[in-house]
Parts: sequence; structure tokens; C-alpha cells
Amino acid sequence: MAIEWESVIGLEVHLQLKTGTKVWCGCSADYDNSAPNTHTCPICLGHPGALPKLNRKVAEYGVKAALALNCRINNESRFDRKNYFYPDLTKGYQITQFDVPYAEEGHIDVKLNSGKESRIGITRIQIEEDTGKSIHAGEESFINYNRASMPLIEIISDPDIRSSEEAYEYLNLLKTSVKYTGISDVSMELGSLRCDANISVRPKGEEKYGTRVEVKNLNSFKAVARAIDYEIGRQIEEIENGGTIHQETRLWDDESQVTRLMRSKEEAMDYRYFPEPDLGVLYISDELIDNIKKEMPESKIEKVKRFIEDYGLSEYDSNILCDEIELGNYFETAAKISGNSKTTANWIITEVLRVLKDSQKSIEEFEISPEDLGEIVKLIGNGSISGKIAKKVFEIKLTDKRSPEEIVKAEGLAQVADEGAIEAMVDEVLANNGKLVEDYHNADEGRKPRVLKGLIGQVMKASRGKANPQMVTDLLTKKL
Repeated sequence: MAIEWESVIGLEVHLQLKTGTKVWCGCSADYDNSAPNTHTCPICLGHPGALPKLNRKVAEYGVKAALALNCRINNESRFDRKNYFYPDLTKGYQITQFDVPYAEEGHIDVKLNSGKESRIGITRIQIEEDTGKSIHAGEESFINYNRASMPLIEIISDPDIRSSEEAYEYLNLLKTSVKYTGISDVSMELGSLRCDANISVRPKGEEKYGTRVEVKNLNSFKAVARAIDYEIGRQIEEIENGGTIHQETRLWDDESQVTRLMRSKEEAMDYRYFPEPDLGVLYISDELIDNIKKEMPESKIEKVKRFIEDYGLSEYDSNILCDEIELGNYFETAAKISGNSKTTANWIITEVLRVLKDSQKSIEEFEISPEDLGEIVKLIGNGSISGKIAKKVFEIKLTDKRSPEEIVKAEGLAQVADEGAIEAMVDEVLANNGKLVEDYHNADEGRKPRVLKGLIGQVMKASRGKANPQMVTDLLTKKL
């Protein structure tokens, strides 16, 4: 009988915090936009005798992340030294939290396409520092220490994930939850979010975990999902062929879509952890936690619920609009101007997101302001332009700084609402489309609306889309 296998997955996510200065010193955290090795000092370069001091903002941002991810925050936590040697690690050790992290026991609730819901536990969140950046060019390597001691938090999940889809949804929700707090860019492209996956397999129903393999070099959430699927398949095939899975670190080769051996996996004892002697206990008071709770912005879950209740939107549309906090804010501003939240939501989901996808831009870079989009929707609502003309105004507005109202006037796009003018067009269409008129009178009640729609289309074509659609419909129905 064939064995039914189960995968066990845990994710380690490193997030750079968007503080103005580094975690242990006053050096600028804007490391990417400066000449190499200019944002450094004796502390972040690890000079003997230079003492670190914790950036208070790092602790406050860490609390925000922990609250967003439903964690318990420890009043007291400690720092440790993780010892290993690599050129981009200036001190020869990394300051992190090993024995007592500042936050533990959180969770994220994910919902899959099948409708299945599951809770993914978060073991711990710890404060630590980033390394410098190595740049390899042929036979030479260069190191930029501007990134050394950038503040990080590491978010370690429980081994609760059972599929690549669960991992993908977990990462998306984690990213959204943290981004709503404003503490990080959470961008894999910018390097402010990095993820490693720990993967093992075991026969379904067995309690004991299999040997885990860590996979690194994952540059997108889709790459995480693909690497997990590949590694699950590789491990199962290896075991079924009589082989053994070894605890090791592997790299994901995105071009070949395979994992490759990097090194045998280190254990905690290999790092010779010991308490950091230059930093005292990190004490986070209940008062500070309560004050930060009051400052916490609305979460995505809360925003979705409010959009459904206040704007009458569907859960599906609300989830799309709230996926990025900036997109939700864009909608609210536009809806306030337009006075029609549902039509505004439809325009953003269909037209705005289409343009953003095609141009690979974010909503912050979008050429049409929320106020101008709201004005376009408002012009449809008050009968100044038709929906078809509104799309033309929208396209013009992508490269034109004039207001929507100015574009309508200057381009002669105002809707025709003169009953006499529309009636003349209706009469002409009826006279030139005898077959359609005959079909309308001979059609049953189910087919009549379709024939009428064809006649309406002819009138709108004759008016170049400018005739008031409702007046066209009413006059045609009356004359027919």
C-alpha cells in the first residue's frame, strides 16, 4: 500500500524596520541611496570598545508588529550573541535574541481558495541586526557596510503550514498586516522582507517530524511556493527510493526551478550563543504597550468590515480594495468626491488596477489622483457624461493635467440630454433598421430586451456615445 505523505513547513521572515537610524547607533538607515561605506561608525563596524545602545524606535516598532500579529509581548527580554564568521558580519557575531525574545505565541488566520480556514501559529518575534552587503563580480568580491546593523525583526512561524498555498497566503497576510502599521516597506524587491522556508515530510498521521531542510534565496512569494512544492517532491522521491534526507541548507535556483545544496545545516550549538554583555535587559512596560495599542492604525480585517458596513460593498470587492492600505485610502478619497461608493469601487477594480498592472506601477505612482477619479464618477452620476465617454476622459486624464470637467468641455464630450436631438436620432435609427424593429415586435418577452439593446447601441453609435442612455431607452421603448 502506497504511503500517503504530509508536508510540514515553517517560515522564517526577516523584516527591516523603517527607522531613521540603525539599531545600535545613530548612523542613517538610508543605506541604499548613498555611496558605499559612508553610513558607518565604530559601533556598526564592530571596532573594539565601541558599545551598542538600542534605538528606542526599534522597540516601539517591534511592539506594533507583535500587536498586528496577535503576539504576547514579554515585559522583559534579553539580547544574545550569535557567533559566526563571514566578511559582511563586521563584529564576527550578530546581536539577536535567543533565550528570551520580546514577543511570542502569535498567529495568523488564513483562508484558502477551497474555503478551508486554518490558524498558523507564530512561535516568536525577535529583534536583531542586519549584515553588510556582499557584491560579487567575477573573481572579486566587494562589501558595502552601509546595511550593517540595520534594524530587523525575525518572525518565526510554528511548523503548522501544510502546503505551498497555505505558505503563500500566510506570507501575504503577514505582509499586509505589517504594512498597515507603517513600520516597514515589506518589499522583497527592496530587500526589506526576506524569507527562508524549513520543509520536511512524514507519513500522514505520524506525530514525529521528518528531517527538515532549510531553503534560502527566495526572492518572491511565488518562488517560496514553487520551492516548497519542488522540495516536497524531492524529499518524497528520495525516501521512496531508499535514500535519506539530511539536515542541510539548500538554495532555490529560480531559473532551473530546483533547489541545490549549499551547506550542511548548523545547529544552535554551532553558533555558541551567549548573553550579550554590552546590552542590559529590554524592559517593555504595560504602559508603553497600552499607549502603542491606542496609536495602532486600523487593520485590514477591520477596514474590510467597515467597507462592507459603511459603503455597502461586497466582501470580495472590499478585500481587493483593502489589500494595500494605500489603495483603500485612494478609494475612500475618491468615493467621498463621487458620492457613489459602489461605482467608484468598480472603476478602481476594473480600470485603475488594469492600468497599474499594465504599467507595473503602485497606486502611489498612479497618474490620476483619487479626487479626479471621484470627479469622473460624479460626472457620470449627474448625467454630464455617459459611462462610455467617462472611459475616454479616463484615458485622456492619464497624460493630461486638466481636470475631468475641463477635458469634457474642451473636447466636446458633454452628454446630449436634449430630448428633441435624441428623438431625431431615435427616429433615424428606427427608420434605417426595419429588420430589428420587426424582430422586436415578433420576439417573445425573454428576447425583447436583447433586441432593444441592439437598437440602443445603434443610437449611441450615432451620437458617438454622448446621448443620455436612459433617455434613449425611454424614447425607443415608447416609440416601439
